[in-house]
Amino acid sequence: MKYGVLFLLLSCASHVLAQQGLYIPNQGKIFFVGDTATIFSNITNGGKLGVGRNAIVNFKGRVWENETQALLTDESEGGEGTSGVGGMIRFLATDTTRQYIVGGYNAASRTGPGFANLQLLNNNGVHLLGSTTKIRNELRLSTGHIFLNNNILVVGNGNPGQITGFDSSRYIVTGNAPGAGLLIRENIRAANNLVMFPIGSRLHQYTPAAIRSLSDQGDDFYASVFDSVKSHAITGTNLREESVNKTWEIGKLRQPNQGAAEVYLQHLLDQEGTNFRAGRQLTYISQYQNGIWDTAAPMMAPVPGILTSGSILNNSGLNFRPFNNGMPNAAYYTKFVYKGDRGINLTQVWLSAIRTDYHNVKVYWTTKPEVNNNYFVVQRRYSNQTDFSNIDTVVSKALNGNSQDFLNYDMMDPNSYTGITYYRLMLVDFSGRLTYSNIVAVGRTPDNQLLLWPNPSTGRFFVGIGIASSIKTIVIWDAVGRKIKEELVRDRNIIEFYLPIPGTYVVSFLSPTGRIVESKKLLVRGYY
Repeated sequence: MKYGVLFLLLSCASHVLAQQGLYIPNQGKIFFVGDTATIFSNITNGGKLGVGRNAIVNFKGRVWENETQALLTDESEGGEGTSGVGGMIRFLATDTTRQYIVGGYNAASRTGPGFANLQLLNNNGVHLLGSTTKIRNELRLSTGHIFLNNNILVVGNGNPGQITGFDSSRYIVTGNAPGAGLLIRENIRAANNLVMFPIGSRLHQYTPAAIRSLSDQGDDFYASVFDSVKSHAITGTNLREESVNKTWEIGKLRQPNQGAAEVYLQHLLDQEGTNFRAGRQLTYISQYQNGIWDTAAPMMAPVPGILTSGSILNNSGLNFRPFNNGMPNAAYYTKFVYKGDRGINLTQVWLSAIRTDYHNVKVYWTTKPEVNNNYFVVQRRYSNQTDFSNIDTVVSKALNGNSQDFLNYDMMDPNSYTGITYYRLMLVDFSGRLTYSNIVAVGRTPDNQLLLWPNPSTGRFFVGIGIASSIKTIVIWDAVGRKIKEELVRDRNIIEFYLPIPGTYVVSFLSPTGRIVESKKLLVRGYY
């Protein structure tokens, strides 16, 4: 076999191949240059173990231990650095052997060794022991699970990194207890779209989460999940029949309670309690804060589970919730169904906006019903801004704030901004309670231009329609010519779309007569 391995040992050479396995002392160095090498023994890395971008290292030992002062280097800085791509380290075993990692990384100080890329190929799984493990670029889940065992796994390095290959049989087991193992993904921002946390409390309990940041200011998020829902999050009355029997712990680490974000949670249908199942058309994500589980919008039936890199999981249900004022450093989340209490503003609102010319945007919305609604605050955020600001206040047209009819509103916003502008409504009821509408985007597309971005996409993308373009309908076709979506343009000049399944699509712009004016190819790579 050609190993393509360069050994550079600066000291303690006599200890490198001890009976207990491969030992790299504090001043020692090993670098795998290219091709494939296999290590059959345990490893203790106290120095520098490097894997170049063209190298694959198969690890068949039982324990890989990184000491805190060690480094896992890549091809940067002549094999001394950790800023390059790095090769792949595969954890694999051919029998019933479980494998273990002592990561040696310090998540608080952001120091210590981190794998450049790690692939799991062990049916019996890899268990973390004793410390945090970091993977800088890609975690590839090909076979088996990673068991956190009350430890932390960090993926990313100034960015969220990649987790690939996950599904209901290959995921990260956080541990079935409050405050157990945590999965951290670094520096999530709006440009990353939906960032996955493929986690489950135990085997055969894949209940992942996802975060979509709506802020250009990046932040680190973590997630964990455990069985049970209690009236006081981790104590009190068991709410098994009212819920999905899962509690997710999610936190924003660096700048909590700043910048809008969306949380996506996916549960197993067979975990739905009897009372939950009876009212599941009005499912919502609840956050435990200030001693209570809150009530929130949107309320909707769970959709089939798309938080997977494989086929849609029809045995799972997905819901999302926006947090327009940011997310706390730590909070618990679960799912309930609405029971008719008045703990939420029940006004239903549909918001849209269109650029009427290069200097003005028309913001308009429709409500039905309005319940105890006092007034609306129109809020705006330019793409180069982090937070929304108030631009206008519109009093409710409903008598005493209540109406069962359609009510229409609009306002003109003097807006010459050349980038993308985001709008939303803040609804204020007579008790002072605040809720928020959907967020819409308006651009400044040239008069006749038709745009599609980002392409390739991770599933969420936009089309832009110039002011003078006569486009009535957007139609999306899959690779074999089946119509997947059809959307009326109405007065919008930017429309958001979402395709959960990776593949190649064609996006067509149709005139009022049904003629295809232009078609564009779109590549959806999926959320992995």
